[in-house]
Amino acid sequence: MKYYYHPGSPNCRKVSAVIEMLGVDAKYEFVDLPKGKQAQPEFLAVNPTGMVPVLVDGKTTVLESNCILIYLAEKTGSDLWPADSHLEILRWMFWEQSHFMYATGMVFFQKLLKPLLGQQPDEIRVDEAVAKFRRHARALNDHLKGREWLVGDAMTLADLAVAAQLTYAQATDLPMDEFPEIQRWYAAIEAIPEWQATRPALAG
Repeated sequence: MKYYYHPGSPNCRKVSAVIEMLGVDAKYEFVDLPKGKQAQPEFLAVNPTGMVPVLVDGKTTVLESNCILIYLAEKTGSDLWPADSHLEILRWMFWEQSHFMYATGMVFFQKLLKPLLGQQPDEIRVDEAVAKFRRHARALNDHLKGREWLVGDAMTLADLAVAAQLTYAQATDLPMDEFPEIQRWYAAIEAIPEWQATRPALAG
Protein backbone atom coordinates (compact mmCIF):
# COMPACT_ATOMS: atom_id res chain seq x y z
CA MET A 1 0.00 0.00 0.00
CA LYS A 2 1.40 3.40 -1.00
CA TYR A 3 0.26 6.66 0.55
CA TYR A 4 0.98 9.97 -1.20
CA TYR A 5 0.91 12.87 1.24
CA HIS A 6 2.27 16.19 2.43
CA PRO A 7 2.66 16.60 6.22
CA GLY A 8 1.43 20.21 6.20
CA SER A 9 -1.98 19.34 4.78
CA PRO A 10 -4.84 18.98 7.29
CA ASN A 11 -6.53 16.54 4.91
CA CYS A 12 -3.38 14.44 4.90
CA ARG A 13 -3.06 14.74 8.66
CA LYS A 14 -6.30 12.88 9.32
CA VAL A 15 -5.30 10.11 6.93
CA SER A 16 -1.81 9.82 8.45
CA ALA A 17 -3.28 9.65 11.95
CA VAL A 18 -5.75 6.91 10.99
CA ILE A 19 -3.03 4.90 9.23
CA GLU A 20 -1.01 4.98 12.44
CA MET A 21 -3.97 4.38 14.75
CA LEU A 22 -5.06 1.33 12.77
CA GLY A 23 -1.55 -0.03 12.31
CA VAL A 24 -1.87 -0.07 8.52
CA ASP A 25 1.25 -1.11 6.63
CA ALA A 26 1.64 1.78 4.20
CA LYS A 27 4.65 3.24 2.44
CA TYR A 28 4.65 7.03 2.80
CA GLU A 29 5.41 8.83 -0.46
CA PHE A 30 6.16 12.52 0.16
CA VAL A 31 4.76 14.89 -2.48
CA ASP A 32 6.66 18.18 -2.37
CA LEU A 33 3.84 20.63 -3.02
CA PRO A 34 5.92 23.86 -2.88
CA LYS A 35 8.17 22.42 -5.61
CA GLY A 36 5.20 21.51 -7.76
CA LYS A 37 5.61 17.73 -7.62
CA GLN A 38 1.82 17.36 -7.63
CA ALA A 39 1.77 18.78 -11.17
CA GLN A 40 4.37 16.40 -12.56
CA PRO A 41 3.23 13.72 -15.05
CA GLU A 42 4.19 10.84 -12.77
CA PHE A 43 1.92 12.08 -9.99
CA LEU A 44 -0.88 13.13 -12.34
CA ALA A 45 -0.90 9.55 -13.58
CA VAL A 46 -1.87 8.57 -10.02
CA ASN A 47 -4.31 11.42 -9.40
CA PRO A 48 -5.28 13.55 -12.43
CA THR A 49 -6.50 16.34 -10.10
CA GLY A 50 -2.97 16.80 -8.78
CA MET A 51 -4.00 16.71 -5.13
CA VAL A 52 -3.03 14.83 -1.99
CA PRO A 53 -3.77 12.59 -0.18
CA VAL A 54 -3.93 9.52 -2.40
CA LEU A 55 -3.92 5.88 -1.33
CA VAL A 56 -2.92 3.11 -3.72
CA ASP A 57 -3.70 -0.42 -2.55
CA GLY A 58 -2.75 -2.88 -5.25
CA LYS A 59 -5.01 -2.13 -8.21
CA THR A 60 -7.25 0.14 -6.14
CA THR A 61 -6.60 3.88 -6.05
CA VAL A 62 -8.56 5.88 -3.48
CA LEU A 63 -8.86 9.66 -3.83
CA GLU A 64 -10.25 12.25 -1.41
CA SER A 65 -9.27 12.20 2.25
CA ASN A 66 -12.59 11.11 3.72
CA CYS A 67 -12.96 8.32 1.17
CA ILE A 68 -9.52 7.10 2.21
CA LEU A 69 -10.56 7.14 5.88
CA ILE A 70 -13.61 5.02 5.13
CA TYR A 71 -11.63 2.65 2.94
CA LEU A 72 -9.03 2.08 5.66
CA ALA A 73 -11.65 1.64 8.38
CA GLU A 74 -13.61 -0.87 6.31
CA LYS A 75 -10.49 -2.75 5.30
CA THR A 76 -9.43 -3.17 8.93
CA GLY A 77 -12.89 -3.54 10.47
CA SER A 78 -12.24 -0.53 12.69
CA ASP A 79 -14.64 0.70 15.37
CA LEU A 80 -14.04 4.19 13.99
CA TRP A 81 -16.68 3.36 11.34
CA PRO A 82 -19.52 1.65 13.25
CA ALA A 83 -22.16 0.13 10.98
CA ASP A 84 -25.10 1.69 12.83
CA SER A 85 -23.74 5.25 12.54
CA HIS A 86 -22.71 5.61 8.91
CA LEU A 87 -25.29 8.25 8.07
CA GLU A 88 -24.38 10.55 10.97
CA ILE A 89 -20.66 10.10 10.38
CA LEU A 90 -21.08 10.94 6.70
CA ARG A 91 -23.12 13.98 7.64
CA TRP A 92 -20.20 15.45 9.58
CA MET A 93 -17.63 14.42 6.99
CA PHE A 94 -19.59 16.16 4.23
CA TRP A 95 -20.07 19.19 6.50
CA GLU A 96 -16.37 19.34 7.20
CA GLN A 97 -15.40 19.29 3.52
CA SER A 98 -18.19 21.57 2.31
CA HIS A 99 -18.16 24.26 5.00
CA PHE A 100 -15.67 23.99 7.83
CA MET A 101 -12.61 23.37 5.65
CA TYR A 102 -13.25 26.48 3.55
CA ALA A 103 -13.36 28.77 6.58
CA THR A 104 -10.27 27.40 8.33
CA GLY A 105 -8.40 26.83 5.07
CA MET A 106 -8.86 30.38 3.84
CA VAL A 107 -7.48 31.80 7.09
CA PHE A 108 -4.55 29.37 6.88
CA PHE A 109 -3.82 30.40 3.30
CA GLN A 110 -4.05 34.12 3.97
CA LYS A 111 -2.26 34.30 7.33
CA LEU A 112 0.37 31.55 7.06
CA LEU A 113 0.99 30.53 3.47
CA LYS A 114 0.93 33.91 1.74
CA PRO A 115 3.56 35.45 4.06
CA LEU A 116 5.78 32.43 3.39
CA LEU A 117 5.46 33.24 -0.30
CA GLY A 118 6.34 36.87 0.32
CA GLN A 119 2.77 38.06 -0.16
CA GLN A 120 0.52 40.14 2.06
CA PRO A 121 -2.68 38.56 3.40
CA ASP A 122 -5.97 39.92 2.13
CA GLU A 123 -7.57 41.13 5.34
CA ILE A 124 -11.02 41.30 3.74
CA ARG A 125 -10.82 37.61 2.86
CA VAL A 126 -9.53 36.86 6.36
CA ASP A 127 -12.46 38.67 7.96
CA GLU A 128 -14.94 36.86 5.69
CA ALA A 129 -13.40 33.48 6.54
CA VAL A 130 -13.33 34.15 10.29
CA ALA A 131 -17.01 35.11 10.12
CA LYS A 132 -17.75 31.81 8.37
CA PHE A 133 -15.69 30.00 10.99
CA ARG A 134 -17.70 31.57 13.80
CA ARG A 135 -20.97 30.59 12.13
CA HIS A 136 -20.00 26.95 11.65
CA ALA A 137 -18.07 26.66 14.91
CA ARG A 138 -21.16 27.83 16.76
CA ALA A 139 -23.16 24.95 15.27
CA LEU A 140 -20.40 22.49 16.15
CA ASN A 141 -20.08 23.86 19.67
CA ASP A 142 -23.84 23.56 20.26
CA HIS A 143 -23.85 19.99 18.98
CA LEU A 144 -21.07 19.02 21.38
CA LYS A 145 -22.91 20.19 24.49
CA GLY A 146 -23.47 17.12 26.65
CA ARG A 147 -21.49 14.95 24.21
CA GLU A 148 -17.98 13.57 24.41
CA TRP A 149 -17.83 12.81 20.67
CA LEU A 150 -19.64 13.93 17.54
CA VAL A 151 -21.47 10.66 16.93
CA GLY A 152 -22.45 8.10 19.55
CA ASP A 153 -20.43 7.29 22.65
CA ALA A 154 -17.01 6.78 21.11
CA MET A 155 -14.65 8.51 18.73
CA THR A 156 -15.37 7.92 15.05
CA LEU A 157 -14.01 9.01 11.70
CA ALA A 158 -16.26 12.06 12.01
CA ASP A 159 -14.22 13.40 14.93
CA LEU A 160 -10.91 12.97 13.17
CA ALA A 161 -12.16 14.47 9.92
CA VAL A 162 -13.53 17.60 11.58
CA ALA A 163 -10.62 17.96 14.00
CA ALA A 164 -8.11 18.02 11.14
CA GLN A 165 -9.44 21.39 10.04
CA LEU A 166 -8.46 22.86 13.41
CA THR A 167 -4.81 21.94 12.97
CA TYR A 168 -3.79 25.57 12.43
CA ALA A 169 -6.38 27.17 14.71
CA GLN A 170 -3.77 28.37 17.21
CA ALA A 171 -1.25 29.48 14.60
CA THR A 172 -3.88 31.54 12.75
CA ASP A 173 -5.51 32.98 15.89
CA LEU A 174 -8.96 31.57 15.23
CA PRO A 175 -11.31 32.59 18.09
CA MET A 176 -11.36 29.18 19.75
CA ASP A 177 -11.88 30.73 23.18
CA GLU A 178 -15.44 31.56 22.12
CA PHE A 179 -16.25 27.86 21.80
CA PRO A 180 -15.48 25.96 25.04
CA GLU A 181 -17.17 22.75 23.94
CA ILE A 182 -14.97 22.57 20.87
CA GLN A 183 -11.91 23.25 22.99
CA ARG A 184 -12.81 20.41 25.36
CA TRP A 185 -13.51 17.99 22.52
CA TYR A 186 -10.43 18.94 20.54
CA ALA A 187 -8.19 18.57 23.60
CA ALA A 188 -9.25 14.92 23.85
CA ILE A 189 -8.19 14.34 20.25
CA GLU A 190 -4.96 16.25 20.76
CA ALA A 191 -4.09 13.81 23.54
CA ILE A 192 -4.01 10.85 21.12
CA PRO A 193 -0.33 9.95 20.48
CA GLU A 194 -0.85 9.25 16.78
CA TRP A 195 -2.54 12.62 16.41
CA GLN A 196 0.29 14.39 18.20
CA ALA A 197 2.81 12.65 15.93
CA THR A 198 1.19 14.11 12.82
CA ARG A 199 1.21 17.73 13.98
CA PRO A 200 2.76 19.92 11.24
CA ALA A 201 5.64 22.22 12.13
CA LEU A 202 3.68 25.31 11.05
CA ALA A 203 0.95 24.51 13.56
CA GLY A 204 3.24 25.72 16.32
